[in-house]
Amino acid sequence: MSRNYWGYRIDKRNIMFFRQKLEQGRLHQGWGKYPEQELTNPDLSGGAKRNLPIYNKVKKGDILLVPRLPNYHEVAIVEATDDFNLGYTYAPDPVFKDYGHSFPVKRLKQFTRKNTNVSGKIRAALGSLSRFWTLDACAEEIEALITLDDEAMRSSQSFSDRFAEAVQDSFSESFDEQKFAASLYEKVENGFSNAEWEFALIEGLKRLFPAPCKVARRGGPEEFHHGTDISITIPGLTNYSYLIAIQVKDYIGKVSEAPLNQLNKADAYWNNDPKVRLIDKILIVTKAHAEQNCHLAENQHGITVLFGDDVQALLLRIGKAYKSLQD
Repeated sequence: MSRNYWGYRIDKRNIMFFRQKLEQGRLHQGWGKYPEQELTNPDLSGGAKRNLPIYNKVKKGDILLVPRLPNYHEVAIVEATDDFNLGYTYAPDPVFKDYGHSFPVKRLKQFTRKNTNVSGKIRAALGSLSRFWTLDACAEEIEALITLDDEAMRSSQSFSDRFAEAVQDSFSESFDEQKFAASLYEKVENGFSNAEWEFALIEGLKRLFPAPCKVARRGGPEEFHHGTDISITIPGLTNYSYLIAIQVKDYIGKVSEAPLNQLNKADAYWNNDPKVRLIDKILIVTKAHAEQNCHLAENQHGITVLFGDDVQALLLRIGKAYKSLQD
């Protein structure tokens, strides 16, 4: 199939609006506020005329790369499911009073620009400041991206973006604290695996422990020796720092004492580091409940255990930190 490739920009001030519409199968564009700005208007004038190349050139099967979708640090790869001019509708959004132009698409993939599978040629082409531009010179590289598995397209940075997206969406749904916490917990629980929970929590904990504190992922072969998935390092007043060791599990129901035994390795490991003082050990069990695991509370060995309800409370604190930075 012969098709063309395009770059397509959105209004990055309202990413969530464009993301929601994309999920409904429509890609929107701005300069669409007033009836006279409809692209079928023979007397079209003003800024809306800048959308005419899109109206005339995008055909069914064409591929569009859309920076800032589905979130700020990613680029969506979408396919036009009809010619723009045939599938075109004009209906300004009643809230934003804009973005009236739209046409049908389906999202194929999304990628982070820093992903090693993304060629420098594509990254350079995405640097264009135009609202709509040709990417035919990158056709081969774009088709190669489309064939890749989703995980190959996305770096750890994208997990952080997805967590930030969940926070923003939860705030948009409710300003009630309990509803917000429940909504955010549900979105993260449904959208992240165990390993991804670690990335999400790292991003959130960075908001609670900003620089000069350091939140780091400690997975890998060394985890066998220290039992630490995430560490929080807090600078001390002398020549050593304070460290919080965290183990994350996504277990459901009754949990064995194995995670406690794993995390207890942190004592011997970190006490051998003269630059560190271990001050707390925390086991986060994201999906289990305290009433099913009284045996863990009775055998903590200096470990604080956080279950599902505790995780909701933690996510609420993180969400408030996000909100305070936005205000």
